[in-house]
Amino acid sequence: MEITLDPAPGPIPVSAAQAQAAAGKQTPAMQQWFEIKSQHPECILFFRMGDFYELFHDDAEITHRVLGITLTQRSEGVPMAGIPYHALEGYLATMLEEGWRCAVVDQLENPKEAKGVVKRGVTRILTPGTVTDEALLDAGRDNLLGLQSGASLAVADVSTGRFELHPCQPEEAPAVARRLGIQELLLPIDPNEDPDLSALRLLGIHPGTVPAWTCGVDEARRLLERQFGITDLAGFGLTEDTAIAAAGGLLRAIQNTQDPESAGDRSPKLGHLRPPQIITSHGRLRLDAVALSALEIERTNRAGSAEGSLLSTFERPRSPMGRRALRDRCCRPYGNLSDIHAAHDRVASLLDPSFDLPGLRQQMGNISDLPRIAARAGLGRATPRDLAALGHTMQAASALALPQNGFGEVAKALAEEIEQLQSLRKQFSESFVDEPPQHLREGGLFRDGVDAELDEARALERDAGAWLTKYQQQLSEEYDIPSLRVMFNRVFGYGIEVTNTHREKVPSHWVRKQTLRNSERYITEELKAWEEKVLTAGERAIKREQELFDQCIQQVNSVANHLNAAAALIAEVDVDATFAATARRDESIRPNMIESPECDLVGARHPVLDRLLGAEFVPIDVKLGGSEPGLALVTGPNMAGKSTAIRTAALLTLLAHAGAYVPAASATIGRCDRILTRIGASDELHAGRSTFMVEMTETASILHAATPHSFVVLDEIGRGTSTLDGLALAWSIAEHLADLGARTLFATHYHELTDLADTRNGVKNLHVLVREWGEEIVFLHRLEAGRAGRSWGVQVARLAGMPGTTITRAKELLERLAVRVEGTGIDHEPTLFDQTPVEATPEDHPIVHKIRHADLDGLSPREAFELLAKLQDELGQDPQAKG
Repeated sequence: MEITLDPAPGPIPVSAAQAQAAAGKQTPAMQQWFEIKSQHPECILFFRMGDFYELFHDDAEITHRVLGITLTQRSEGVPMAGIPYHALEGYLATMLEEGWRCAVVDQLENPKEAKGVVKRGVTRILTPGTVTDEALLDAGRDNLLGLQSGASLAVADVSTGRFELHPCQPEEAPAVARRLGIQELLLPIDPNEDPDLSALRLLGIHPGTVPAWTCGVDEARRLLERQFGITDLAGFGLTEDTAIAAAGGLLRAIQNTQDPESAGDRSPKLGHLRPPQIITSHGRLRLDAVALSALEIERTNRAGSAEGSLLSTFERPRSPMGRRALRDRCCRPYGNLSDIHAAHDRVASLLDPSFDLPGLRQQMGNISDLPRIAARAGLGRATPRDLAALGHTMQAASALALPQNGFGEVAKALAEEIEQLQSLRKQFSESFVDEPPQHLREGGLFRDGVDAELDEARALERDAGAWLTKYQQQLSEEYDIPSLRVMFNRVFGYGIEVTNTHREKVPSHWVRKQTLRNSERYITEELKAWEEKVLTAGERAIKREQELFDQCIQQVNSVANHLNAAAALIAEVDVDATFAATARRDESIRPNMIESPECDLVGARHPVLDRLLGAEFVPIDVKLGGSEPGLALVTGPNMAGKSTAIRTAALLTLLAHAGAYVPAASATIGRCDRILTRIGASDELHAGRSTFMVEMTETASILHAATPHSFVVLDEIGRGTSTLDGLALAWSIAEHLADLGARTLFATHYHELTDLADTRNGVKNLHVLVREWGEEIVFLHRLEAGRAGRSWGVQVARLAGMPGTTITRAKELLERLAVRVEGTGIDHEPTLFDQTPVEATPEDHPIVHKIRHADLDGLSPREAFELLAKLQDELGQDPQAKG
């Protein structure tokens, strides 16, 4: 089966026939290359030759383009590129980030011992979603592979053994994949089918395809039953054909990268893969891909950086599992009040002054990545350091001290899992050296005294000289031959040398080995046996260590379920401790979570900006629902903080549902089922969708999905079309959400919308405070009740550096380009390009202008008198006024 990733252009497949034809004209090494390429046509082959990994033909040109490595020629018309063998991992990481499928071809024998061409074979197949190598993985992020078939999305993390099924329709798959953080999503296709995969690429997901037959229900059921050793999938809850097809198709795709020889049958190497678990959205607050992006949960929109995202504001979780669980908690928050209250109870216990929270987090830092180590053990790729880390981790986990309040069941469950691992912990701690080697090629993992056979081999290797001295002394004394010498010759090996003077004393059972001019050399059965042992002692020691290591791997595989269970518990504790440490640092408070759809925030602070600005950040107050209307229209100029305010409310709602404390003076938050957002402007020109079309599509999705328990954030809806069209749409959308009763923050520059608060009970007005000082405006960044007087767009444009002539003309046009809206009736919309000159009216007189913009509240009586006298003088000098 071929799995095709979709970065264009991809590698050109080399068929078996092409390979056979080309092989006859190539060197033996290139014949090998063509043969392996025909078996893996969709892979970039990294072909080991000496100290380099070489790439040929299209593979060379692709890596030259992607990696920037030098492109040369092996022979006329054969492009070639190469990288040093020790730099492979870095280059592989780049290829995988770009979405390419790679195969590593290694030398399978020592070139010095090879007869003819060195035997080579594929040792690793890597795709963005199937990486298991520690050097290529982000410890703080799941590495997920997904496959959508029908109404089911199958998801697996080969690096941890996670295997899930998410019910979702095909059109929902990109959004669900984005929320889960899927790296690579496979779609089953029929021959000659060419699906549109652009939506996945836009979301940062690497798309790929598999043959549709691999997702056939019968084939999928058979494969799943064989892999998990059962006869009925109903025990796993798999009764729907689409779920079975998706799970079986994904399992087949994983087999093709991890254990190709077992593809289509049970794969022993995938023993760490857990049975598929059906995951539904019940009990979770739902966030779609748009909300994850708009709220910048994982990365910022402008720079695409993790720094500045919501996740970057937390104190760093101490364990790798905790870092992955933190992302999951923020992208899939709790939706049930019972789960939310339990999480807040745990954080409260950790914040108790009598509990040593820093000590717990320090201990967490000694815990290694249990699921990924267990997975590498199952795949046969674990290293000595992996197993040593297991021993240290189990010891650290045993020492974790948790508060009884809130953690009673968690502590009990963790203790039970650790108890099942105690024998393994004890064995590993006693067996492994303190500084284990990176690999077993030269041994050195096990301590002396662990295994008699290993000790003997090491003793022979280490103590050969002492044994020879002792043996020589024994023979010399026994046969009275003072000059007897036990020696070693590279040609003849070990022997006993006796001078001709004492030749007659040599016993008959000694076997003559070599005759010299003045002496004879002999061998004894004892020395011969010892020679065989000592000459192979090093090899036997390494071989024995490998045998012992394999036994340890089998032991790890036998308790993999306990390791994964313990890891899941530790990860959740780590997330709770992270929330507690962050709350203590930021002086956050426990939100009051209720069932009714309300949101009452006092002194709320944006989590990211609060960290960046500190005391300069101006907290906001927001109240929606309950005794207040559920929809608030937020007006005010650009740069005043409307978007920040509405994002702050949404983020604090998310944090509260995730089980975290929130940065506010007080917070009462009603349970939410979804957070829905439409913020910012973007287009999808490649898909024929303008900015306005994208805006309308996302808004339509919100209107269809929102319920009375949803939290909706809208920013500048309707600005991508004509003023009247945009205003009419924004008006209708606001009415729809107000009638629905969803908590909604609607930021707008359509000031006519604020009239809705006079006609609808579920609507109120908020505005961001601004103060004028002459021609200047001052942003106070505070939310208060009421509507903004105007948008101050011209003033903001001046602050942005707009040319003065443009600003002057804009002010003139602003006076006449006003659309009158009375109630809900729109009078008219004058053209923006009317060239009729703007004539001055009495109101345009400079004196009137100065009076209109005078800050009377800020003037003292004396200053007001002086201003009036000055204006009177100016008026007396103005000929136009005199006339």
